[in-house]
Amino acid sequence: MLTSSLKSLVLSASIAALVTFTTAAPAPPAPAPGPPPVSHLDPCGLLGAKKPSEITYHDVANCYHAIPFNSAYAAATFSTVHTLFNEFYIFKDSAMTPNLPAPFSSPPTDIIKRLETIGRTKYTSDHKFHDDIRRAIGSLYDAHASYSVECYTQYYFLQNLALYAPVIDNVQTVRVFTDSAASPQRQYEDCLVRTINGVDALTYLKTWADDELNISHDAGVRLNAALSFQYFDLKSKTFKNADSPFSVRSNLPPTESVRYEIQCGTARPVTLEEPWKVLSLAEGEFHDVTSFVENICAPQPEASGSADAGDTLRNDIKGRLLHMKEEPAHYKRYLAYKERAAATAAAEAEAKAVKDAAPAPRPTPAPGQPTQQFAGADLLGAGNGTAFYHLKTQPDVGVLAYHTFNADPDYEVPNLIRGLKALHARGVTKLVIDFQGNSGGYVNLAANTVNTFFPSTEFLATNLASDLRVTSVIQQLAAASFNETGGIYDAAQYIDFENQNQAYTNDSLFSQPVTYTRGGRTSQYTHRSTATDALAPNDPALATFAWTNNAANIRILTDGRCGSSCAIVSHFLTNVHKVEAYAIGGNNGNALSMYSFAGGTVSDEKRINGYFAEVNLTSPLKPLPYASSIGLPILEIYAHGSDVPLEYDAAVYPAAYRMAYTTSNSQDRHVMWGEVASHAWSK
Repeated sequence: MLTSSLKSLVLSASIAALVTFTTAAPAPPAPAPGPPPVSHLDPCGLLGAKKPSEITYHDVANCYHAIPFNSAYAAATFSTVHTLFNEFYIFKDSAMTPNLPAPFSSPPTDIIKRLETIGRTKYTSDHKFHDDIRRAIGSLYDAHASYSVECYTQYYFLQNLALYAPVIDNVQTVRVFTDSAASPQRQYEDCLVRTINGVDALTYLKTWADDELNISHDAGVRLNAALSFQYFDLKSKTFKNADSPFSVRSNLPPTESVRYEIQCGTARPVTLEEPWKVLSLAEGEFHDVTSFVENICAPQPEASGSADAGDTLRNDIKGRLLHMKEEPAHYKRYLAYKERAAATAAAEAEAKAVKDAAPAPRPTPAPGQPTQQFAGADLLGAGNGTAFYHLKTQPDVGVLAYHTFNADPDYEVPNLIRGLKALHARGVTKLVIDFQGNSGGYVNLAANTVNTFFPSTEFLATNLASDLRVTSVIQQLAAASFNETGGIYDAAQYIDFENQNQAYTNDSLFSQPVTYTRGGRTSQYTHRSTATDALAPNDPALATFAWTNNAANIRILTDGRCGSSCAIVSHFLTNVHKVEAYAIGGNNGNALSMYSFAGGTVSDEKRINGYFAEVNLTSPLKPLPYASSIGLPILEIYAHGSDVPLEYDAAVYPAAYRMAYTTSNSQDRHVMWGEVASHAWSK
């Protein structure tokens, strides 16, 4: 094994010149034994002393703003963030491309320049420093690139009003999707939202989505992501209304309330000043600013029995090449809270029903019958990433609702075949594949999904050229990793895309790079290569399905929030196999992307540190003083015959057909599926 120190290679001369931060990065102090008395004059002490139901926006804001700026912590954080995006971020140069064609609408971003501006800023607020980093990375409009600090995401901020933007008589407006404060005196569902904080509501939401959401280069997809939608709930096997980022936020909103002007029917408009409700997710105890930093912000010891780091790294290529970024811990806690709240509400409702009147016993479905009935479709079955429906009014049409690729391929591939067999047995000959809200998952599952509809003996990734950045840091890591790790920087895991798919017998993939100029900047990249793997054997039953190898009998439905592995599947089905796609929502009258963040392999600082540790190299990344997560894509892929990375290849993004959200299809997927089927296969 090669042992070396790469510290001298990390920071460029420009960073060495930054003098705002100190260079030392001491570890956070250990928590004091036993809780001292709560300080009622300290902003975090006031917050910590309150019952969760009593916490206000100002309580949280005052605590966050009271945390002093620590120059040593900031220096360590800045160094790691800068190194990641300067050395490893695959789109460092492409992000500077000006005048991206439609449907893209994101401006060029020099992420290194933005970060270095932060490095030269004299901060007094710790919260402002971390929020500026979050916003700088968000300006890339790449959902694989993210920055989240646990310290400032311990409280969620909730609005009663959830919004959507249906089109009525070819006019797009903002309306109330749901109102969680609904009462006999307040019934705002589907009322018109005229303004938000004094600005035209639709204009306000578009601007907010552009400023706050990094999901896509397409502004229409960003608008979709800002608003309410429906998602498939695994536990209940039903579609439910989802929380929207505009109405449920983990980051501190700029003001304590949102002002809406609402009009219901022909009644006079009313003005609502809706305060943010606060939900506490904080698990540690604190009594002042110091203990908040110690017990909430500082990294906590990892649970014992965690997976072996080497196994995780070795799964990078073969198991999860194009994988969804893992959700931050705070969001997982929020989802767990929602599940507990839903279970409690269901239990209370059941208890009330029993008290009011004994309900009739629920009939048991006969074998082979639908597990659940809907107004417009029968649910035939569901796995962990898929659900299968048979449209009642169009009995020759089935629906595959593919809500995630983040499901175990060993289970989900057989389940996919079972569901399709069930549709075939009912006489279904046409298929709508619904990818709305699918943010990716396992590349093995993605490859086998494409292979299910268009059988082949080649692994999906073998047909996609890819490359990585090459820097001195990466070259040393690759040299030590060759044929040792099975990780992303091990050239033995790749085949040469330009030389008859020959396997690499040394690290020449990284040691002999090529030079590209993108966005006005010149950098080095590997030659075009790709990873390979085995496909699951094709089921003989595939040949009997009317949609197999028949693009005319398949349609895709998407809202553009189909990303990562989902984007790759959509790209293959539409651009390679010529399946037509329907995109719904976005900005009325504008083209809309079928998919987003197709940027290839995503990684983070912990995983990259693991690469170095596995080959006994010193990582260039400093330990983060706060519990944080930094995600970024480190490999890019290309569409067939294109020299533009797929992430920025706007020409292959627009859907063949556009649909508008309406007051009916927004609240009922079955209506939406019927509209697609009627348009696609009407005689």
